[in-house]
Amino acid sequence: MAFGNFKSGEDVAAAYQISVAVDSFLQPIAFPVDERFESELAFALKNIAVRMSEASICEFLIAPVLKTVWKPYSESLLIWSHIPLGAKAPLVGTPDYFFTRRSPLGLIPNQPYVLVVEAKKDDFEAGWGQCLAAMLAAQNMNDHPTRTIYGCVSNGSLWQFGKLEGRSFTREIREYVLSDLPDLFAAWNYVFAQAKEQALAPAA
Repeated sequence: MAFGNFKSGEDVAAAYQISVAVDSFLQPIAFPVDERFESELAFALKNIAVRMSEASICEFLIAPVLKTVWKPYSESLLIWSHIPLGAKAPLVGTPDYFFTRRSPLGLIPNQPYVLVVEAKKDDFEAGWGQCLAAMLAAQNMNDHPTRTIYGCVSNGSLWQFGKLEGRSFTREIREYVLSDLPDLFAAWNYVFAQAKEQALAPAA
């Protein structure tokens, strides 16, 4: 993971002079929950020891949610799994997932707008340290520093969201849970809709 091994979002904020607030910014957009998805998730929770490893949480809980809601946006956004991000230390590392604008060259990483970090051992504070650092790295890679970068930290069951605008970071006051898929999907649908809008916007 790296990203300076920050221990919390506050550590990153202090190091890079970022203001921090907790507020409501998500405006969930309804997204249909397929019965087949619910069935597959229930099967995984019942028959697979998904919490025995970080890899299992990513593979069986986090990735399926992301992939399902991202699919309608795949013409504008690409998903990347466990590949390096960032250009200059200490803001370099490997987030669990991130989403970029689709490049005209095809499957080539482009400008990142959404970062996802697993809360290892349910440590959300450390997760936000890594996620906010990754969001800063993404901001530095974009063609316009004022574009909004979205972040999410999850342990598979609990999902927390944040956004970075310039040097202002806002943590969403609401938390979303895997047990309420319509709510969780709607939150992600909003995030991807915002990312798509930025992906289609002309370069600065």
